[in-house]
Amino acid sequence: MAHSFHKALIIGKFQPLHKGHLALIDFAARQAESVLVCAAAHPGEPIPLGQRVDWLKESYKNRENIDIQGICYDPARLNPSSVSDLKSSEQWADYLREVLEGFAETDVIVGSELYVKYIADYLGIRYLIYDEPRKKLPISATAIKSDPIRYWDYLSPAAKRTYAKHICICGSESTGKSTTCKTLEQQYPFVTMIPEIGRCLVGKSEICTSTTLQKIFAIHHALLAAVLSDPPTPIVLWDTDNITTLSYFHYLYPEREQNEITQGQEVLTAEKYFFFESNIPLEDDGTRLSPHEALALRTHHLKQYAEQGIRPEIITSKERCEVVRRYILNEIEQLKKAFAG
Repeated sequence: MAHSFHKALIIGKFQPLHKGHLALIDFAARQAESVLVCAAAHPGEPIPLGQRVDWLKESYKNRENIDIQGICYDPARLNPSSVSDLKSSEQWADYLREVLEGFAETDVIVGSELYVKYIADYLGIRYLIYDEPRKKLPISATAIKSDPIRYWDYLSPAAKRTYAKHICICGSESTGKSTTCKTLEQQYPFVTMIPEIGRCLVGKSEICTSTTLQKIFAIHHALLAAVLSDPPTPIVLWDTDNITTLSYFHYLYPEREQNEITQGQEVLTAEKYFFFESNIPLEDDGTRLSPHEALALRTHHLKQYAEQGIRPEIITSKERCEVVRRYILNEIEQLKKAFAG
């Protein structure tokens, strides 16, 4: 592919990094052989410079022609506003020339604001304005910071991974796990439930074959890997996880090797674990273990979590849904504070 320019320059705060920014960088990469992306920050901003640089590097880790650099500036000396004016643009151009490695090779500046024209004219290079009216992706960092829940889907996957909370609801059979997850997903738009698919593939628990468990592990692994990579909402509730599947496997087939069902894949883990205690009436629909076996499985599950270095918070309250509800609502408040500064 022929490029019109040698090196493109993009300047931004990326606070936070969103899909509009990614589209801008991708546009610049189509115009120039290489792109220098400068993340600019000052100490008074809520999202640290290092975090923004990490997001950019994660997003373009396989793109050798995109160079990510971060700079910290003094807002008393340089205008922090993105509102374009000639004097501020010239001051920024002089500063960037001093601090950015490879700046001298730049022959085009790309952005969505008029300041790119001012900087380009001052430096004697070309400029390209991309989607200034924001019709292609109608989003801004200001909008996201004002309501991160509403505009969650516009965040870059890298930024989502920073702020999303993955919560595993675990425990023995018939302890209210699925009911809790379904209830909270239905009540809150910021909650997504990853369902437990074992019961869709298995009749009675005690006749679950190792081949079926291998299939369950693979399906769960794919589902969890997808939501860990690009969380669909700020709160992701796991109705089960790989560790529970491993526990069933070791419980039913204690002499068999773990790799038989993992097939070498890593065990994916959440950030928070709630273990629902087996102290509510067992609802046997004909597919469950006996109460005695369910209690034995409870002990086995906890042992399996301990072997993975995980200590779940054990919930004995019969109002277990309310315990989880309070936790996720607190997490949402923390998310809003993180963006508000």
